[in-house]
Amino acid sequence: MPRFPYVLIPALAVALMFAGCKPDEAKQEAAPPAAAPAATAPVAAASGPPTLPPGAKAGPLDLSKIGPHDEAYAHESLGPDEWASVALMYQSKGQFGEALATLDQAIARYPKNAHLYAVRGALWLQLDEYAKALADLERSLELAEDPGVRVNYAEALRRFDRKEDALASLDRALETNPDYLPALFNRGVLRFELGDEKGALADFDRAIAIDPTAAAPYFNRAAVRWALGQKEAAIADLDAFIERAPVGEWKETARDLRASWQEQLEAGR
Repeated sequence: MPRFPYVLIPALAVALMFAGCKPDEAKQEAAPPAAAPAATAPVAAASGPPTLPPGAKAGPLDLSKIGPHDEAYAHESLGPDEWASVALMYQSKGQFGEALATLDQAIARYPKNAHLYAVRGALWLQLDEYAKALADLERSLELAEDPGVRVNYAEALRRFDRKEDALASLDRALETNPDYLPALFNRGVLRFELGDEKGALADFDRAIAIDPTAAAPYFNRAAVRWALGQKEAAIADLDAFIERAPVGEWKETARDLRASWQEQLEAGR
């Protein structure tokens, strides 16, 4: 029987969609996690963990609504939100070079638009270009405060092991919106990594209260509860995760982990 330590579903990046998509519009009740599609969790690999997407997937864009364009891709009539929409259309198709080229052109045209930097930063996160992501997300936050950008900025900081700075960014996101589920989930992960089990438990408790249907917080709360010695409650949380999670690697991990924990519980360890 494999043994698992206090494994957590990792922190996740927020997929930034269209400008003006506020956290409440982007569904506080995050959907039940799936096997990390890149379009909804830019930082996760195809074989990664369940995700908590804050909103709908990007695209496809109806190009008829933005008028004709020539082969040089000179969308002279587009506003910044429409440029972002074109980039997200490419991103949703996995055409990352085209998406980046679109955003580069858009930012050259609108150098003070926070959303364009936020979208490019999220794309850099997906491509594991963390220094570039950090620069773009920092610039976006200089131009406009946004909790979704704060979550991605925290994830970029975390990739450089700047965990205290990442925690401060997530705290700031939750000052702006105390019920913002991606920030609560990621702060719970980060608090646990920093040894603050009680703080992590409070964040996962709150995440589950906001959306009891989302699976991932149950898995992570189970790990925290087991670390705190709340073994029966931890197994109950794994049961809740298994009930809600789709078929995939993490569901099998949860089943194996539950069997291991149950064996330890019955052995009195």
